[in-house]
Amino acid sequence: MIEEETKILTIYLGDTDIYEWTQGVGKSILMPQLLIGCEIMINENIEEHKCARVEVLLRGKPKAFDFAVSKSHMNDTLNKILEWSLEEEEYEMCQRVKELQEKIQRF
Repeated sequence: MIEEETKILTIYLGDTDIYEWTQGVGKSILMPQLLIGCEIMINENIEEHKCARVEVLLRGKPKAFDFAVSKSHMNDTLNKILEWSLEEEEYEMCQRVKELQEKIQRF
């Protein structure tokens, strides 16, 4: 588990508003990471996978927000990734999402 922690993408935003970042520019960083997390969960048959950590200064104090995927919310996560990747014309990501959705249905 310690080895996995060192591989987590960590993003430092300073005093940037995390909500605005995740709804805008941050999606292009987080969506691919969430897709990789879904692939890891399915291929390794695990319940949850931490994909990224975003660190910000909130009212002058450091705060960290972890982004993870879980089996219980995987379908919703994959649908959101698919929707975003279609909007952004990231068709390779669309294909990867569809392949994961097919794998899930086979289980």
